[in-house]
Amino acid sequence: MSKNPEEAMDFLSYVVEVSRGWDEPNAREVGRMKSQPNAKGGMYVLNEDIDMKAKVAAMARRLKKLEIKKIQEVQAISETPVQVMPCSICQSYEHLVEECPTIPAVREIFGDQANVIGQFKPNNNASYGNTYNSN
Repeated sequence: MSKNPEEAMDFLSYVVEVSRGWDEPNAREVGRMKSQPNAKGGMYVLNEDIDMKAKVAAMARRLKKLEIKKIQEVQAISETPVQVMPCSICQSYEHLVEECPTIPAVREIFGDQANVIGQFKPNNNASYGNTYNSN
């Protein structure tokens, strides 16, 4: 941007006028401000009312930024796909492995097989050895 100093000052004045927010004192409040004996080096001591308004406005801006940040975080979390694993027993997505309705039946089947194995007892009184084949 190539502007001469006068155009630059006009532009900056325009920006200042446009960018004034509701948290700055209006013309009526500025008129009520008295000369401040404690002011030094171009700094002003604000009365409590204006100071409190400025603090509330700053807090409102911070709160709005935090709310926007939280909303963006929630949106990011809700957009993340959830990895759903099927039940490893019946391959159903409707329940967890611990809740599978086939568990009692599977336990019964494996329990019966274990009982069959445990009930086998060799006949030690047989007159033939373990290698006897009747065929």
